[in-house]
Amino acid sequence: MIALRKIFFPILIILFLLVLDGFLLNDLQLENEKFPTFQTVDLAGNKFTEKIFADKITILCIWTTSQENLEILSDLNDLQKNLRADIQIICLVGDIRAGDEKISLAKNISEKFAPNILQLTVNDDFYKILSKIKTVPTTIFLDKNLNLVGQPAANINFILRELDYILEKNSEKHVALQTIQEFIFFK
Repeated sequence: MIALRKIFFPILIILFLLVLDGFLLNDLQLENEKFPTFQTVDLAGNKFTEKIFADKITILCIWTTSQENLEILSDLNDLQKNLRADIQIICLVGDIRAGDEKISLAKNISEKFAPNILQLTVNDDFYKILSKIKTVPTTIFLDKNLNLVGQPAANINFILRELDYILEKNSEKHVALQTIQEFIFFK
């Protein structure tokens, strides 16, 4: 029994620290960072800039043609049908550049799983953000001023939870609570 305690508690502490580090690391790397300016094209060759993100909350899903699980694209396609007008979903195909030979593969995948979602290609303008992404698919969130908000999410349940958090954070109720807390507590 004593030997079990000697092993169990250190492992429990290590797991707790790893989970805590994962949450803090994501928060430090992405929260409140500005999305970079860019010029790119979608899979059909239409030109876009960062202005596509302005004035809306954006759910940006970063995916690649080499990943096996593309269920997230279908889930986002279904979610888009029920979103408010001030929220949009856009995808960034992380391994496709304009004129890439795999562009037809990306088109086929997006037509099958997410036919109603804009699919942008990458270029060097996205390096700052893409260099921080560890796995795909990853979904990040941008506010109306192109700031990254919330935590990255990898599945629809976490995306919905994070979207609720972001919307609540911008609500009048949240601002009122924050004001009350600042009035009552020392900083």
